[in-house]
Order: sequence, then C-alpha cells, then structure tokens
Amino acid sequence: MIDLHSHTWFSDGQLSPQALISRAATLGISQLAITDHDSVAAHRSLAAADIPAGMQVITGVEISTLWDNREIHIVGLFVDTEDAQLNALLKQQQEKRRLRALDIGLKLQKSGITGLESYLAELPCEAISRNHIADFLIARGHASSKQQAFSKHLGKRGRFHSNADWCSIAEAVASIKAANGLSVVAHPDRYKLNKIKLRRLLAEFTEAGGDALEVSYSNLNPDTLKNLADLCCELDMWASVGSDFHTPDTTWMDLGRVRKLPAHCESRAIWLHPQWPATHR
Repeated sequence: MIDLHSHTWFSDGQLSPQALISRAATLGISQLAITDHDSVAAHRSLAAADIPAGMQVITGVEISTLWDNREIHIVGLFVDTEDAQLNALLKQQQEKRRLRALDIGLKLQKSGITGLESYLAELPCEAISRNHIADFLIARGHASSKQQAFSKHLGKRGRFHSNADWCSIAEAVASIKAANGLSVVAHPDRYKLNKIKLRRLLAEFTEAGGDALEVSYSNLNPDTLKNLADLCCELDMWASVGSDFHTPDTTWMDLGRVRKLPAHCESRAIWLHPQWPATHR
C-alpha cells in the first residue's frame, strides 16, 4: 500500500516521525511520503535505522501558496531536502507563519486571551499553523472544537483572522523542481472552486511545470473521485494518492485510507512517472 501525503509534529501532525512510520508499518504501508507543511525537518530527524524493513519513506513537503486569494497546497515528492532554493523558500514560509501567529496573538491579547506565545514555544513544530492556535483556544476553553475555533475565531470571518502572504504556485513548483521533486495539487475539492476555476488553477499549475493532481484521498466520495480521475486524464496530468494523515484520532483520515485509482486512471498513476525513482517502483 502507498500513501503519498502525511504529517508529523514538525507541522500540524500529532505524531513524531518515528511514531508515524511505526504506525504506517503496522497498517501495511510500503511507501510513505512525509509531507509536512513548509518543512522538511522530519526527514532530517530520521536515520536509516528508523525505517522498518520493507518500508520506503519518500522525502516530501506540502507548500502553502496563494492563488486567486485562496490558499492552495502543493505537495512535493522526492525532494532533495538539502536543496538551497527549496530551503530558502521554506524559511520564508515559516517566517510568514510566525508573523501570522504573532498577529493573531496580539489580537487575542486585546480580547483578554493571553499565553499563546508560550503555548506555541512548547511545541516541537517548525511550521506553526492555525491548527496549533485552534488547539490553544480549545485548551483554554474558548472553543469546543476545531470547527468552532475556525468558524468563530480563525477563519476568514473569525474575530482573530489574519492573512498570510504565501508564495505563488509558480514559486512553489519552481522550488520543488529545483530540488528534483515532483509537484502535486493537494486535495483539490477542498478549495470550494467551481469547475471553471478548478480548470484555471490546474492550467496555471501545469504551465508552471506542475506534474500531478491528488485524485484519491481520505473522506472523498466516489463521484468526486471519478470526476477528478476524469479531469486528470483529460488534462494529461499524473494521478497521486494520499490520506493527508494528521492524527490517529481522525480515523477517517488514517494512513492508507484512500480508494484505489479508478481503472481508467491507473495508467496515469504518479508512480509510473518517468522521474519516479526505479528503486521505488
């Protein structure tokens, strides 16, 4: 089984890289891409001894971009984690995350909610996200769930909302390509785009040198899966799969919880891409 989208506690996942890999091995994952948000620190923390026999860990990253005033996530697979261009971009992205958290913290203080900075300082993450701030609000009793934390406090209409000036899709793709990686548009149905805008997004992505579309991922209904597979074939893109795993508590997004690619899309599977390493076929 293959899973090309997962997260550790270096971004907004719950598990350490070692614990993530152990869980993947238990669940029968043979190839796992660790794709933390704007960070490759998880891969630097791993040693060969951490990888169970029979499993291959793929170096990856998930870069937040801004397109049409929307946050679009681009996954990079098989990236060189030491590439200078990629690391320069990730450093910029992490700084933008830090500044957004600082801005939200100031807004919270004005409302009498203190302690965010010290809370975040205790976390092992390298890329601070709004999910971490949502956890803080829940822990302090200001929200009962992640959904409420975002709808009431952190989302676009939330009291403490703060924008992040992410890089462009072209910048993300260029950095992934510079690091010899393959680029993928992650979970396309979560951006609430109509068909015309989705096609425009994918056109700009492929024009920038992008490779693939995430066709199968957790919590995806069969009709959407088929539509994405059709679109992938029509636009001559490669098809990727991944659970977008963050925590064992979210059972419907557990590692490997993805449907098989539809038969008519199997020939577009990203592991058939010419750039996919022979050692991982």
